[in-house]
Amino acid sequence: MSLPTNNLIVAAPVYPQLDALANTLIHTKYKGFGPHALEDELQNLHRQAFQILLAGLLGTATNWEGLIIVKAALKLYPQDTELKELQDDLKIAFLDRSRGYMELQHEMKKEDLIEATRMGKIYQKKYPWMDQDLYKRTPKTLREANKGFETSSCEVKTVIFGDAKPSVAQEGEDVGPLGIFATRDIEEGEIVMVDKTLTGVSNVPSRKLEHCDACQGCLIPPYMHPEKIVHASCCGKAAYCSLECYKLASEGYHKVLCGQDFDWLYEKIGSVNKSGAGSHWKPVNFLRVIAVVLSDMRKSKTKAKIHPLQHPLVARMSANYPPDTKVFDQYDSSHSWLYFTNVIAPTQILLQLGVNLYTDPFWTQEVIQTIYWRIENNANMATTNLTGKETHLVNINPNYLFFNHSCEPNISWHGACPSGHVGIDWLMTPDGELLQPGCSAVWCIAARDIKKGEELKISYVGNPKGDEDAGSEGGREGKRAWLSKWFDNGCGCAICDEENRLEKSKANKKEEHQPNADFEMKGVVEN
Repeated sequence: MSLPTNNLIVAAPVYPQLDALANTLIHTKYKGFGPHALEDELQNLHRQAFQILLAGLLGTATNWEGLIIVKAALKLYPQDTELKELQDDLKIAFLDRSRGYMELQHEMKKEDLIEATRMGKIYQKKYPWMDQDLYKRTPKTLREANKGFETSSCEVKTVIFGDAKPSVAQEGEDVGPLGIFATRDIEEGEIVMVDKTLTGVSNVPSRKLEHCDACQGCLIPPYMHPEKIVHASCCGKAAYCSLECYKLASEGYHKVLCGQDFDWLYEKIGSVNKSGAGSHWKPVNFLRVIAVVLSDMRKSKTKAKIHPLQHPLVARMSANYPPDTKVFDQYDSSHSWLYFTNVIAPTQILLQLGVNLYTDPFWTQEVIQTIYWRIENNANMATTNLTGKETHLVNINPNYLFFNHSCEPNISWHGACPSGHVGIDWLMTPDGELLQPGCSAVWCIAARDIKKGEELKISYVGNPKGDEDAGSEGGREGKRAWLSKWFDNGCGCAICDEENRLEKSKANKKEEHQPNADFEMKGVVEN
């Protein structure tokens, strides 16, 4: 029996091993069934799978994708009443959300408005049934992280809040929240860090040879002479700005990706997203991160298999989880979720890279989603037009990701140069190296004098005061709303604390007047 797919699922290579496993399971479970009975039972299972999937999509408010899938399901099973009810529920939910966003149609771009109506929403929580040790950042993680800071003026340490007494985590224990601290006095304007990365991607496929596949540096004249470009001899679908980038790629992640066709991923992203990176960058970034992880796993000389969540790159990243005791309500900040982005794309990526999701206990959907959340919480974005059109970069910079936020940051930062009009110092490293224009490195610069031992912090929300973009991003109020993704009650800086004090004062005054208002209303009712 051949079960058709819907247009959310991209055509992928046939997996003989999976076909064999499926056939073995079917013939074992339904041994003795006649051909017609087996056909009926398989159709029943297929219909139930649609019902369960659609109920899940409705629960995650992924109404648009649900409507696409239920339309395909009803073509196969037009008399199924449960599918019809799910279609009605999805349609009502989608229209309700669309009407809510219509009030914002003059404040949002058309493309962003459409995406907002189609985006699902979830709350991030740790999976309680997953091995809790996989969530820990241990002393080993900390030592591995500090290897990248050996020649810098800072280090990664555990953050101590308030009057809490510092404690030393034992091997295997969680070290707690981490931050970057100065190991000496740093002067204003000093470059604190230039963090290069191989886990940067863009919305332009590498096969177009417009950027270095490793560092994302621009390969278009006048930023790169054609004769200096290093081309991959293995597949011809990647090019590099230097021999160093070529070696890093060819000896690492490119071995995993070489010969694979991931055009379907870029085509799908392009068909649903016309403005900026949006939320659709996640599968592309996931692909690069997983290629690095799989490359290291396959090169490892140890017999013990490393869990993907304990790979040094993935283990250092933390997701943005609320406290275990938190009970969510309708006003809590939710996270974007899409069936294609969060389930179909990573599943197909791993299968295409030779990972058997059906037999490998390490690669469960919970592990995949946890990696997604870590990538989402640690990625930074940049935009450049060096190739003559706007290109969006999304990067995981392994050292930069340890910076915490403050609305009074002592570190400013920038990524890829936005255009050819910036000065040459934009690309300069502390040791005088000139990096390739458009590359995925991040430059971190002291915004003021910093004392030894002081924590280094950046702003996660651009200009945290919001006084330069009050119209486009809602000013300071919009910044506080944005910060609610990470903080329930502000970041703890003087600005947030003063705002909290004023808000509390207003609330107290309102409560003081409330009894009088209630008394007056009672008198009116009695009279």
